[in-house]
Amino acid sequence: MSVVTEEVTFAELEATDVISVELVPERKGLILKHCEYYVSSRRHGTTVSRRYNDFVQLYDILYAKYPYRAICRLPPKRVVVGGGSSNFLLRRRAALQRWLTLVARHPVLAHDADLRVFLCESTLRLEKPKHDEFILAGTQEDNLSEVTTQELQAAFESEQEPLQLAQLALARLTQIFEKVQERCEAERSDMRELGAAMSGLGAAAGSGADPQLAAAAQYVSAAGARDCVCVSRGLHGERAAAAAAPAAPRALHLRHRYALRAALQEGRVARAYVCAARGSLGGLAGRRAAAHAARAQLWTDLARTLAL
Repeated sequence: MSVVTEEVTFAELEATDVISVELVPERKGLILKHCEYYVSSRRHGTTVSRRYNDFVQLYDILYAKYPYRAICRLPPKRVVVGGGSSNFLLRRRAALQRWLTLVARHPVLAHDADLRVFLCESTLRLEKPKHDEFILAGTQEDNLSEVTTQELQAAFESEQEPLQLAQLALARLTQIFEKVQERCEAERSDMRELGAAMSGLGAAAGSGADPQLAAAAQYVSAAGARDCVCVSRGLHGERAAAAAAPAAPRALHLRHRYALRAALQEGRVARAYVCAARGSLGGLAGRRAAAHAARAQLWTDLARTLAL
């Protein structure tokens, strides 16, 4: 085995599983409404019903069991009377699907028994793990001289800077596109109001109204109803530090090596997602440019129509 772990591609991760999380149409609860989700896994061919608290339970177990893996945070619960706004529920559903997809496609977490129970069993029964992944895996290296600890440490340190830069860049891109999304939604609302106002003007003008004005009003209303481009988030995970525990020097040394190897593997997984995100930016920018061009053409056509 080389110092760095084997390369991981996004295509390999994507082929591991396809997760779907959909809101159950009817919310339950008399006073404090709660939502349920249909969770589907293509890999296991299953669909189960889960609540938000079930996701929290799975997160807590994975977080405790895998201290050397990047377990992303869950979206907030936001307990409110009535169960929350529809917009918040839709965003949380999408965030839960992204979170579970990252877990189900992880090279190690994908094979976890508790994850399989979460995806397959109708009745969820998860127990807090008594040991972490190092103990559960029973990892004992046959040949410690194959790769020295110093080499693993050097490889780990060399991976950190580019990954940190990528994380900062992705976080900044996410903020930018979220602002673009908000502006697009505001513009779409304005377009709808403009279309309604122009329709009112056309109705007030009576049967002799210019048909071009009605056509312009319909065009504006249709343009305002178009969906805006949304940006899928990824790589917002937070690495948990291993809990220090008294142990024999050799056991501590083996655990340290295991942690370094796990960190290197996490870096490869993160790099695969970074490459996929970078590759999608061109298409995203193209769709955004097309949307802006359509808006510009709309205003041009509207000005020309009103000038007639």
